[in-house]
Amino acid sequence: MAGNDDGRAVAAWTTRTGVMVALRTPGGPWYPATRVPGSSRGATDVAVAMTDAGLAAVAWVERGRVRASIRPARRRFLPATYVSPADRLAVAPQVAFGLGCGPLVAWQSNEDGGKAVRAACGRANGRFGSLARVSPPGEQASAPAVAGGRTGVIVLWRQDDGGTYRVRSATRGPRGGFSPPDTPSPSGTAVIVDPSVALAPDGAALAAWTLTRGDSVVVQAAVRPITGGWSTPADLSRPAPQARGAAVGLDAAGAAMVAWSRDGIVQVAERGAGQEWGPPRDLSDSAVTAGAPAVAVSGAGAAVVAWPAVSDGTAVTQASLRAAGEAFTPAATISDPGRPAIAPAATIGDDGVAPVAWQWTDPAQDPTYAPSGVMAATGVAGSTTSGPATLVDLRAQPSRVRSGKPIRITFGLSRAGRVRITARRQGSNRVVGAIEMSAADGANRLVLSGSLGGASLGRGRWVITARPRGGAARSLPLIVV
Repeated sequence: MAGNDDGRAVAAWTTRTGVMVALRTPGGPWYPATRVPGSSRGATDVAVAMTDAGLAAVAWVERGRVRASIRPARRRFLPATYVSPADRLAVAPQVAFGLGCGPLVAWQSNEDGGKAVRAACGRANGRFGSLARVSPPGEQASAPAVAGGRTGVIVLWRQDDGGTYRVRSATRGPRGGFSPPDTPSPSGTAVIVDPSVALAPDGAALAAWTLTRGDSVVVQAAVRPITGGWSTPADLSRPAPQARGAAVGLDAAGAAMVAWSRDGIVQVAERGAGQEWGPPRDLSDSAVTAGAPAVAVSGAGAAVVAWPAVSDGTAVTQASLRAAGEAFTPAATISDPGRPAIAPAATIGDDGVAPVAWQWTDPAQDPTYAPSGVMAATGVAGSTTSGPATLVDLRAQPSRVRSGKPIRITFGLSRAGRVRITARRQGSNRVVGAIEMSAADGANRLVLSGSLGGASLGRGRWVITARPRGGAARSLPLIVV
C-alpha cells in the first residue's frame, strides 16, 4: 500500500489471475478493485508507490522478470510492461517516485552466479528507460529498498562481503545517474537484514536495519543530512535473541521514526529533527506475539504502525496511531478474529486518516490458509473517546448489484458507537429504509439481503448514508439492476 499527504491511497496485491489494485479518494471510499492490464497468473512480490499529485505505479515479478504499470493522475493504470531483461532472473522489486524519475523500479538481479541491484526509470507513457546497475560490479548485492522525493531517489541494499555484510546506498539526482555508493552501516558485521530507507522533502535520508552482534540482534539506524555523509549508526533496540523488521518513516520537518519487532513485541524509537534518538517504547501488548511492522508517516507528522500478531491462537492485524506531536494510541486489533489476517500494509495522510490493509484467509478452505482476499480498515489519529465517532471508508461491495442479491456495506469507525444506515432514491430526500446498529472501533461490515430496514432496494439508483451518533454522515451511490 502507498499514499500521499492529502489522503489518496493505492493498494496492490496478487491473485490467481494477476495483479489487483484499488484506489482511495481523499476523505472518501475505496473504489472497486481492478486488474492491472496485462498482468497474469503467477505474479508475485508486488510493490506500489504514489506521489502527492496522485500518480501511482505498481511493480511485480512474473515468470522471473520484473513487470510494472504506471497510472497517470486521474487515469487508469496503463498496460503492464517488462522492465528487467529476459536473460537475468529478477526478484524483490521496489518502486518509488522522485524528481527526474517517475517512477524508479529497483530489483535484485541474479546474474553470472552473483547478485546485483539494477534499476530503471519510468516515463509518463508507461515505458521504462535503459537499465542502470546501481551496485558496483563484482559486489554481491541483494534486498534493495527505495525512497523518493523532490530531490531524487535513494536506493539501499545489503552487500555480502563473503560472510560479513554492509548496508550500501546510492542516490540518483534529477539529472540522472547514480552516485558512487556510500556505506551507512558498520563493516565486518556477521549478518545484516531488513534494510529500510526514507527520504525527506529536503533530501535528508534515514536508513535502518537489524544486525547480529555476537549471540544477539540489535536494530540500528543512521541519518544523512542534506549535506554530508551518513551519521555513525545508533543502536535503537536493546540486544535480544530475536529482532527483525526494522521499518522507517520521516516527516517534512525531518523528524524520524523506526519501528521493529523484538522478541515478539513491536517497539518504536523516535528522533526529533536535529536531536538524539529517544529510548525504545513498546507498542504491542506482551500478551500477543507480534511480527514485523509496517510504518507510515505523513509530512505533517501523523504516524501509523501496523503489524501481524497471534492473539489467543488466531492471526490478527493490530495497529497504533499517533497524531502529530502526540503519543501513540494503545494497540488495537482491527481485523476480524474469525478470518486469520497476514501481511498488513499502511499509509496515513496529514489529516490523520490511516488506511490499513491486510490479506485475510478462510480457515475452512484449506489447512494451509491460502490467501483468500484483501480487507482494509481506517483509523483516525488524534480522535478521542470524548468526541463523536468519525466515519471513514464507507463503501458497497459491489457498488452495482443485481436485484435481490446480497449487498455488503463496509465502513471504518474511529471508535465504537451507534451508527444509523439509511437508503433513499437518488434525487429524492425521502428515506425509504433505515436501521441502527452498534459498530466496533475499526472495520465494520453489514450484509443487506436486498432490503434495508424492511424496505426493498429494487432496481434503480440509490444513495446509502451512514451517520454515527453525534458525528458527520457519509454517503455512497448504489446501482441495483
